[in-house]
Amino acid sequence: MRVRDILDAPRLRMRLLHGDDAELQRPVARVCATDMPDPRPFVTPGALVCTGLIWRTEAGDSERYVRMLADAGAVGVVAGRALHGHVPEDVVAACERHGLPLLSAPPSVPFSRIIEYLAEQAADTRWRRVRSRADRQRRLLDSVAAGSTMDELLTDIAAEQDISAWLVTSTGTVITGTEELSSQELDRIVATALGAPRLPAVTTGAMRVLQVGAGDRITAWYLVFRPADPDPEPFGPDLAAVAELYRQRRIDRLRLDWELADRIAAPFPERPGVPMAALVCEIHATGTVPLAPPQPAHMALERDCDASAVALLEDTSTSTSRMSAGLAAVRAAVHDAIPGVSTAMDREGRLIGVVTGTQDEIAAVVRRRIGRLAPALDGVRLAFGVGAQQRDEPLSGAVAAATAAATAARDDAAAVSVRIADIDSAVGLFTAVPGGLQRRFAERVLGPVLDYDRKTGAGLLETLEVFLACEGSWRQAADRMRVHLNTVRYRIGRIEELTGRDLGRLDDRLDLYLAVRTIASLPAVV
Repeated sequence: MRVRDILDAPRLRMRLLHGDDAELQRPVARVCATDMPDPRPFVTPGALVCTGLIWRTEAGDSERYVRMLADAGAVGVVAGRALHGHVPEDVVAACERHGLPLLSAPPSVPFSRIIEYLAEQAADTRWRRVRSRADRQRRLLDSVAAGSTMDELLTDIAAEQDISAWLVTSTGTVITGTEELSSQELDRIVATALGAPRLPAVTTGAMRVLQVGAGDRITAWYLVFRPADPDPEPFGPDLAAVAELYRQRRIDRLRLDWELADRIAAPFPERPGVPMAALVCEIHATGTVPLAPPQPAHMALERDCDASAVALLEDTSTSTSRMSAGLAAVRAAVHDAIPGVSTAMDREGRLIGVVTGTQDEIAAVVRRRIGRLAPALDGVRLAFGVGAQQRDEPLSGAVAAATAAATAARDDAAAVSVRIADIDSAVGLFTAVPGGLQRRFAERVLGPVLDYDRKTGAGLLETLEVFLACEGSWRQAADRMRVHLNTVRYRIGRIEELTGRDLGRLDDRLDLYLAVRTIASLPAVV
């Protein structure tokens, strides 16, 4: 109901004394009648104020009274003519100055009739909405029964409401939508979906986010609408209910696939000539050792796949059955983030997956999409390893490399950590070693050098790093450091004495090189 609707109602017989088109389009939340000297306690924002002008004893009263109405958030004024026989010009002028539309009610129309009219119109609007919603629900169900896809349903609703709409998972994977979304927009949507105190909520980009179904937000889907106004409330819940049917169908299919894969425990099928990558995920409670292996995966899958990994791992005494359900929630997120992935659970409770693509591509997807879950993983850490299948190598080799990388990723501080199993070089292979072992190796090899530098400031470590970077050339190292050639010779000799290594030997040079690389990547060692 708007101010113009009051003006245009034949039964009310209103006259317009002041008000432009924009002012007459203001929505009316309620009608109140008051002639109190101070009307502000009785006027709420959005109110249309009916007054008999009893408060006006002289022209100066109009400015004060109308200003108080405007300050209280009134959207318009209806002035009665019974007291003065007309509406004084000073009242009209005051309403014009404060931007309040002014209507004049004839003496034969009591204010109660205006209030009754607004109530009748509001009831009629609510009834029409109920009928409209019932019709919409019937049309949606008929479309589902006829085999319409979620993409078709979302497109039809968006066109009907003249909005843009999307169905998105918690990892930022778009199930369907009416237009493209940027990575930044998806980041904002997921941040709102996982972090808002309650839903629906509006993102910083003015998009409204509704949860599909009840329960854990990590495994939920979300309906997203732009713009946030008009409010999609009349149709949003209906579309969300239908979307939940499609989501549950997908979960049921995944459960069946998982149960078959885990019961049969067959190796992943080989695909010669196609680049394949393996990924391994370990889930840990923060601050504890890896949790105990779960019960057999096919029994875990009888539980609700939507159980929250966060809730399941709040206590370090988490039971093995609940741990399995937590991994199932992560498993569902991995399938959302990486379409086409095939997964299984190993005996240690790790999630194993294979998918077409290079290890760099898969690692980037995991970092971007699974990484979006990080703010919601309070008390839980996910350690991922990714490895590529090498030429003439079975997939089991890629899985083994990814497993080693996942083990090494345990030492990373991030809620979602990803390591690539780069085993094409000694340095790459060394990075698959857990960080704790890398630190111990570096301390044992270069500990005396670090102690000597701390005590004397001799710069032995820096010299060793430059010397190795110059491929063992004394002259190049001296030129790069801008010191005398003999200084480099002296320092390298001192390093060999302290470490017991001979830089002329390939194996000793490799040990020192790996130790220097480790120190460079792990500053805590210094």
